[in-house]
Amino acid sequence: MNTSAKVKADILARYDGEARELDNAAWLSAGGSARVPESKASHYFIDRKVTEALKLAGAAVSRESKVLEIGCSFGHMTSLLAARFNHLTAVDLSPDSISVAQKRLKHYGITNVSLVVDDAESLAKLPDEAFDVVFSFSTVRFCPNPQAALNSIHRKLRPGGVAIVDFPNRYSPWHGGIKRLLGIALHVHDALYTKAQAVRLFTNAKFRVEGVKQFLFTTKRLPAVLLPLSKAVDFTFERLGPLCHFAGIIMVKGVKD
Repeated sequence: MNTSAKVKADILARYDGEARELDNAAWLSAGGSARVPESKASHYFIDRKVTEALKLAGAAVSRESKVLEIGCSFGHMTSLLAARFNHLTAVDLSPDSISVAQKRLKHYGITNVSLVVDDAESLAKLPDEAFDVVFSFSTVRFCPNPQAALNSIHRKLRPGGVAIVDFPNRYSPWHGGIKRLLGIALHVHDALYTKAQAVRLFTNAKFRVEGVKQFLFTTKRLPAVLLPLSKAVDFTFERLGPLCHFAGIIMVKGVKD
């Protein structure tokens, strides 16, 4: 098995396994909404990502936009995006993740999402130039060939279409060392990026980069009692230019000319 195939096999094993553990009536009912049940810190983290992505997309998006989400997992962002658009296509490499996401959306009556098993590096099951906007959260970081993923996103967008992709910041203290100090195992085949590296992936794929946002010092693992303090840190530090260099997330907006 070549390196790329092994990476994908490892990621599939992890996420298919997690999805099978969640595939039960208790998980479908947990939380009382289509939203994936997680901690308050996780929900805040996800809300911020979606909010900042929509802000970056700006006037390029409307309810009628043809929207693609790449790397939907169990639907963490999917239900939030589904509420903003008339129709959403969401893809993931993991068939079992797609299955539990589909069950959860159906359980809560969300019918405007088409879920597809596909590889971010090829998106072979989707037509070219079919989408106005592509969102991808915490996905390209796991691709063995991230440039192939950006090239595929470019192909799937119509001229004038917008891609919003996020990356974990190499200079973030959380990614750079705090995880290890706390004994938290690193994610399988994760990769960290500098702002320049993230932008280069876009420009190499022939995108025109129109915006870069660095934000979030809060981790999804934060205890609930510390969340108000961490929100205050985010509010303050994100407005202090030099400190954004150390924020956890780099989000890039590219436009297809």
